[in-house]
Amino acid sequence: MKIIYTRGNRTETLASLGTLRKILNRFVAHRVFYEVSSRSRRGHEFFSAKNEFVVSAIEVTNFEHLRILIFDANNQSHSIEILNPQTMRIYDELPRNGFAVSFITNERDGAETRCYIRDEGEDDAALQQRTALEKITLPQLFEYLEDLTSSETAAKKPLG
Repeated sequence: MKIIYTRGNRTETLASLGTLRKILNRFVAHRVFYEVSSRSRRGHEFFSAKNEFVVSAIEVTNFEHLRILIFDANNQSHSIEILNPQTMRIYDELPRNGFAVSFITNERDGAETRCYIRDEGEDDAALQQRTALEKITLPQLFEYLEDLTSSETAAKKPLG
């Protein structure tokens, strides 16, 4: 698979599955917009599907062919499967527009299938969980720690 970096217009060959996983793991726990489409050589569109979801995990395997599975965190039955892409284009030249990639597969009959994925930012639920500790005041934190240590001490005392 070729990797095309839009910044600097560089083209490289995929070094390893680990590299691909590292690139794609930037989407985990983030909300993404995606579009899957297929077009003929003349530009006639066969289909196009667009959606948005939070990525829970990404699985990359290469047994018989390269297979990329992207799982929806809020819907177990929803995932994107990308099979044997020939090219991956990485869009990261404008930081304010977010990180994006597209996978392109060209068929022998001239049809092109494309899967475009754009980072829309961190998931709000994950952000709220992570920042909950930041919202606690210092006295509340000390009170919480004191409650924890006193309950641990009481649990260790022998009965009787």
